[in-house]
Amino acid sequence: MKNSLHFVDSSEAFEWRDASNAVVDRLVVPSTRCGCGVEEHALSPSKKWIVTSRWSGQGECGFDVIQASPLKRCGGFNDRLGYVLQLPAFADDESFLLGGYGDRWLGGWWAHPDEEQEHPSCGGELHFGWLFKHDLHTHDVTFHELRMTFPLDWIPDDPFAETWYGPLGIAPRNGGFSLTLPGGKLFVYTGPFSDVIHLPVPTPDGTGLLG
Repeated sequence: MKNSLHFVDSSEAFEWRDASNAVVDRLVVPSTRCGCGVEEHALSPSKKWIVTSRWSGQGECGFDVIQASPLKRCGGFNDRLGYVLQLPAFADDESFLLGGYGDRWLGGWWAHPDEEQEHPSCGGELHFGWLFKHDLHTHDVTFHELRMTFPLDWIPDDPFAETWYGPLGIAPRNGGFSLTLPGGKLFVYTGPFSDVIHLPVPTPDGTGLLG
């Protein structure tokens, strides 16, 4: 019987266990001073890598890339301001993984930074969030700013609904990426991964895209 992977919350450790439940390999991945600890994890399809998402519960996020066997942390980041809504996704060939985060991905990303989510957009080009791309050969991470250009007074029909949180399903796709925009529309970006990437603005009811 093959060994099985476990994450032990009480000790913040990954463990490989054999059929008798004996620990054969172990790696501690402690929370940071801000309390940013492992929230979710998954093995890559090849079982070569483990990816995590981290969350502090106070607005900091992060992720880890861990070599699965033997267990060894190879990269990632901690204590970035924002929310990672889902685990980063592996490219089909596992050459890199892709994820995203935003400081207002729990609502209000359309509003001025000093305003609450019930306030409409002040219009113009605004920061939306970040994509991060982790190279699984070099373990370098690049960051790509996401921006949107809003009409004046844009606001979702229901600004408090979870469907208007940040994007979901961020995944590599044919040299670019795809994601589901807030509101529910699929968006496909064909590349390249430039420093700044502009996303379309959904209609306030979520059924279409402006422009």
